[in-house]
Amino acid sequence: MPEADMAMPSWDFGLAALKMAGGLFLVLALLFLVLFLLKRYGHKAGLTRHLSRDLQVLGQVSLGPRKSVVMVRYLNKVMVLGVTDSSITLLTETVHDHEHNAFASHLEHSQTKNPG
Repeated sequence: MPEADMAMPSWDFGLAALKMAGGLFLVLALLFLVLFLLKRYGHKAGLTRHLSRDLQVLGQVSLGPRKSVVMVRYLNKVMVLGVTDSSITLLTETVHDHEHNAFASHLEHSQTKNPG
């Protein structure tokens, strides 16, 4: 009989390990399901920001390793930026008159939407 008692703990350990692996699989599956649902339906629920329509990269020129000049348009402003691996510097900025109030109205709208 003592030999039968010695075999039981290893069986319990195997069962506990199987339960733990199953629980881990279940938690990971739920996380991936939530991630999939957020990617698929998050923009419809307003959980993502739509910067793609407001912010556009017009052009980019590489000046060397990890150094470039980028032309960016944000609403009615066109900015030329110097970009390195450690900083981003505004080189110049122009404002288009035909959309002069677009930037201010967008800023006002975003501040009223997200106060603070």
